[in-house]
Amino acid sequence: MTFLAKYSGVCPGAGCDEPIDIGDIVEWIEGQVVHEGCLPPAGVKPRPVCGECFMEIALNGACGCGVLT
Repeated sequence: MTFLAKYSGVCPGAGCDEPIDIGDIVEWIEGQVVHEGCLPPAGVKPRPVCGECFMEIALNGACGCGVLT
């Protein structure tokens, strides 16, 4: 989900050298605000998703529907 930046800052997106300015269109990815369309910060890999409940699978293998993988 995108929104307008209320604060300026540095975009942590992989390969992005542009600053985030107030009013830029940004999105929340992996706990950080990045420009719309920027890739998640380098080094952060998405977690696998359960095919039943479509929630991220926890480190212990559990998910929202209780299925252990």
